[in-house]
Amino acid sequence: MKKIAAKVVLMMTFVFLLTAAGYSQQMVLKADVPFDFTVGKKTFPAGEYRVTRISAQTLCLRGSNNSFLATFVTEPIVTMTSQENPKLKFEAVGGQYVLTEVWPEGASSGYQLLVKKPVNYIAQTATSTYVGK
Repeated sequence: MKKIAAKVVLMMTFVFLLTAAGYSQQMVLKADVPFDFTVGKKTFPAGEYRVTRISAQTLCLRGSNNSFLATFVTEPIVTMTSQENPKLKFEAVGGQYVLTEVWPEGASSGYQLLVKKPVNYIAQTATSTYVGK
């Protein structure tokens, strides 16, 4: 009898964990991006994408068939007015569009991605000056 009770408890725990894992990824938005863009070091073609929340400040980019593409850590950003429509914000960095912000529908807080911008530097030697990227 104790073995049966232990198996039932184990099975209920397993079902609970599966249910919790399924609810942990919440849809933030669905978007049709008309141009190629980058997230981190990865470049993605124009197309339909979904952004889901994995944890408080960790988001996941998924393709149109719900396939996993990338995970990224964000910082919270806040505005005084709520966003009526969900949106992805891109910046042109080094000739490419880079995903910089994610705003869920009806939210006054969003997610800001950490974007590394190119840095220009100057190096000078005794005989010449070099300017580069």
